[in-house]
Amino acid sequence: MSLEDLLVLDLYVVLMTFARVGSAFMVMPGIGSGMVPARIRLMFAVWVAVVVSPLASPLIPEQPADAPTLLLHLGFEITIGLFFGLFAQILMSSLQIAGTVIAYTSSMANAFSSDPIAGEQSAVTGRILTQVGLVLIFATGLDHLMIQAVFESYSLFPPGGVLPAGDMSEFFSRLINETFVVGMKMAAPFLVVAIVLQSALGVLNKLMPQLPVFFVAMPLQIAFALILLALTLPSMMMVFTGYFENSLEDFINP
Repeated sequence: MSLEDLLVLDLYVVLMTFARVGSAFMVMPGIGSGMVPARIRLMFAVWVAVVVSPLASPLIPEQPADAPTLLLHLGFEITIGLFFGLFAQILMSSLQIAGTVIAYTSSMANAFSSDPIAGEQSAVTGRILTQVGLVLIFATGLDHLMIQAVFESYSLFPPGGVLPAGDMSEFFSRLINETFVVGMKMAAPFLVVAIVLQSALGVLNKLMPQLPVFFVAMPLQIAFALILLALTLPSMMMVFTGYFENSLEDFINP
C-alpha cells in the first residue's frame, strides 16, 4: 500500500469516527450546551475523533467505492452518535423533572428563567439542580465515562451494520420511565411536605373561611421549600450521580 492510499484510508477512518463522536457531542450534556462556543465543540470533537480513530479502525469497514454507500454508512454513524447523546441527555432530565415537581409543590412554578443547559425556559429550581448536576459530572470524572461509552458503542453497534430501530425505541421508552421514577424519588420529600402543608391549609380554610389562607401561606411554602432544598440537595445529587454512573456502566457492560 502506498503512502497516498494510507493517507486516504486514515482520513476516511477519521471522518467515520468524527461522524459518530461529533453527533454525540452535539447533544451531550455539558459539551453540547449552547453556552459552549460551536468552534470549541467542533475542535474537541475532532480531537477526540483523531484519538479514537486508531482504536476504532479495525471495526470500520473499508471505504466504499460509490457515494450512496458512503452516505449510508455516515447516516448510520450519525444516528448512533445522536442515540448516545440523547441517552445521556435523558439521564440529565431527571434533574429537570425533580426541579419542576419542586417548583409546582412550593408555589415557585411561575418563576421561569432561561436555562442554557436545557436550551429552554425552565423553573428556577430545575435550573439550579441541572447546573449543580453538571458541575458534579465534570468534578467526579463522569464526563470521561461518557467519552468511554462513546468508544464502547463501537462494540455494541459495529459500523456498517443494520440499525436496530426497534431495540433503540424500546431502550428509550424504558429509559424515560426509569428517569421519571428517579426524578420523582428525588422530589419525594417535597411531595410529602406539600401534602401535609396543603392539608393543614385546607383545615385552616374551613376554620377561617374569610381568610385567604393560600395567598397568606405562599411565603411559608416557599420558605419551607428553600430550607428543605438546602437540607436534601446533597442526598439528591448522590442519587443522581449514582443513577447517571450506573446507567453509563450498564451501557458499557450490558
